[in-house]
Amino acid sequence: MRTVMRPLAALAMVVAAVVAVLDGGAVAAGTPDQARPEQTRPEQARPEQTRLEQALQQRLLTGVGVRGGEREGEDLMQLGRFYDGRASAPVWIADGRPSPRAHLLYAALAAAAEDGLDPRRYGVQRLGALLEHGDSPDALAELEVLLSRGALLFGRDLAAGRLDPSRIDPELIVERQEPDPQALLRQVAEAADPGGAVRAMAPARPEYRRLRAALAAYRTLAAAGGWLAVPTGGETLKPGQSDPRVPALRARLAATGELSPAAPAPADPQFYDPALEAAVRLFQSRNGLEPDGAVGRQSVAALNVTAQQRVTQIEINMERWRWLPADLGPSYLIVNLAAFELAVFEGDRPVHTARIVVGAPFTRTPVFSESMTYLELNPYWNVPPSIARDEIFPKARKDPGYLARRGYELLSDWSETAVPVDPATVDWRHGNLNRYKVRQKPGDTNSLGRIKFMFPNRFNVYLHDTPSKRLFERANRTFSHGCMRVENPLDLAETVLRLTGTTGWDRARLDAAIAGDQRQVVRLRRPLPVHVTYVTAFVEEDGTVAFRPDIYGRDTTLAAALAAPQGRQQAPPRAPAAARTGMAKPGAEGAGPVAE
Repeated sequence: MRTVMRPLAALAMVVAAVVAVLDGGAVAAGTPDQARPEQTRPEQARPEQTRLEQALQQRLLTGVGVRGGEREGEDLMQLGRFYDGRASAPVWIADGRPSPRAHLLYAALAAAAEDGLDPRRYGVQRLGALLEHGDSPDALAELEVLLSRGALLFGRDLAAGRLDPSRIDPELIVERQEPDPQALLRQVAEAADPGGAVRAMAPARPEYRRLRAALAAYRTLAAAGGWLAVPTGGETLKPGQSDPRVPALRARLAATGELSPAAPAPADPQFYDPALEAAVRLFQSRNGLEPDGAVGRQSVAALNVTAQQRVTQIEINMERWRWLPADLGPSYLIVNLAAFELAVFEGDRPVHTARIVVGAPFTRTPVFSESMTYLELNPYWNVPPSIARDEIFPKARKDPGYLARRGYELLSDWSETAVPVDPATVDWRHGNLNRYKVRQKPGDTNSLGRIKFMFPNRFNVYLHDTPSKRLFERANRTFSHGCMRVENPLDLAETVLRLTGTTGWDRARLDAAIAGDQRQVVRLRRPLPVHVTYVTAFVEEDGTVAFRPDIYGRDTTLAAALAAPQGRQQAPPRAPAAARTGMAKPGAEGAGPVAE
């Protein structure tokens, strides 16, 4: 791979500039007031028009030339309905040849790669040949149907994603909102610019538009040869050292702009100087690594991800944004598991952010959307049976005082009428311990901390406080059994209460409530949408492109599914998170998988 000769320090500026063009140049779908193709049929159809309509009807009946794809039967049925409503009048053919609007739609399909989608999926190879040489009624009928099906496929893929996430991974619970196929076809058919109409079905979110711009920038990088790898092996490279790997490190960071061309070069080209250290720390921060300036195995691995691999990473994260609802809510909370952070939005403006701890690799936090409906102050923690069996009972067996010291109490069973059991009366070695319910009482040592945020879901996953504040300082924060621990939870509670119009609870009252040990439930006046996502590539508002490690391997799975023919990649068998973490019964007080 040849080296990029000109340092691309202005990569963020390129991304921001492309975003500005996209924002200013978006084309909305056609409206009744816009120019639209003439749909009034002449009283006396020309013979060639009749032959075209007959050929079109035959194509729709047999599917010849338009078969293929995972939903071909459904798509042909929708196309048949659409053309029945037009009495088989063509949309894209005028005066015996492809209309200018046909070329506009074709151009949009051919440019599908700009949205990280494969143009071949939309038949552009055959369409190009038909536009160039197709002049018989049969060829024009094939062109007509292929263009309409391409619009249907491309519009649906842009609006709701190419893949059904639940078929990729059982931990991706996303309700895709596909557009109505007849409305989609009519909207494109009636638009003055059908290409613009179908492109307008992509997410309008600024996060998506910024990724689209970053995709173009990184494709340019990849086409220019990307960057040379930093040599692997050897000891961790630290500031102040001289090392033969330094020139390669300097060139690598210059390629993506962390090292400015204006940075002074040391007299010794192998010296790891302060300017290079600042560039390394910036790279580490942008890539979710500990920003310590030390170039060890993790940093070298991130540096050596190729430009083409970054292109793929951006493409799959654009797909994830297409899965989300077009309307996330007037106010909402969004979690990015891969970035270990959450943000609360009021409209499109973030009003609160916080670091979080997420599930460990073997107890992954799932992806889903639900609504927060209440907060719980001074919660009990009902220990899931698997955690009690594997972690708590063995310690209680060795140390009779363990339960009391950690604030646990033993209950006779999981029923509503369960009564406390004295641990001293339990046969810890030979008794049936699985019958007992373990509950941790409210207090400073409670694993849920002093507050939890509830958005009921099939996984019994939620946000909560934690007594282990030190973990928020780590770059990689995969430590929980599936739930999400949140930093500064009372700040989050204040924001949630304000945005949901829940009155009567100010900071003083919250502080007073958690000073005691009395459990209290605060019902929200309005639900707050919560979207738990997994995004490993994103662009900051200033144009900075950031990446995160694929902590759960979900990038690998999604990339393989997108690369598979027609996106038919099936998820490997894997137990859902709830089954794997041994979560408590849904609806049980304090249910949820949490461990410190």
